[in-house]
Amino acid sequence: MLRIFPFDKTGVSDALVQFEKKYEFLLPKEYRSFLLKYNGGNTLQTSFKTKKESSDIRAFYGFGNADYEYNFQYFLDHDFLSTHIQTGYLPIAEASFGHYILLGISKQNYNLIAFFDHEKQKIVPFNLSFKEFLTIIKSKVCKIKSMDERIQKMKEVNSPVIVDDELKALWQEEIDKYAGREQVIVKL
Repeated sequence: MLRIFPFDKTGVSDALVQFEKKYEFLLPKEYRSFLLKYNGGNTLQTSFKTKKESSDIRAFYGFGNADYEYNFQYFLDHDFLSTHIQTGYLPIAEASFGHYILLGISKQNYNLIAFFDHEKQKIVPFNLSFKEFLTIIKSKVCKIKSMDERIQKMKEVNSPVIVDDELKALWQEEIDKYAGREQVIVKL
């Protein structure tokens, strides 16, 4: 089951309409519903496995107030979107190492999920609908630990890592990113 930290949904409905109008296609109903309800979101400790591929998932893309690196605006700003759309796919989520989860938007692959392998520059179709894909995703429950909890854990495991100001700054960045956000189970 997919667990996410949803992005802010402010303005998503209008952004969806403008996006579909600009690119002259309609998003599949299930995926559209997902965006309206969650606007994508961060996915910590999340992965999937099919017969063809397995990978982690870092985040599902969103609009408006979604984190910039997981925002459709990022694709527009860097001109990445048109290349994928020309192949009949829309990137909807990001995995490690530059890989993407794609959603079919053409007549031949509409609402079907595929995987874009960055190293091979190859699209691997899964023949699963968006809703079916959600059922194979596995996410762990994530609690964002406080600074004190992290330091205590390091002591408990006798970690050789030195907890310096640089490490604390990295931890604080993560803590701040998820402050006030609740991890939810995705239900369509």
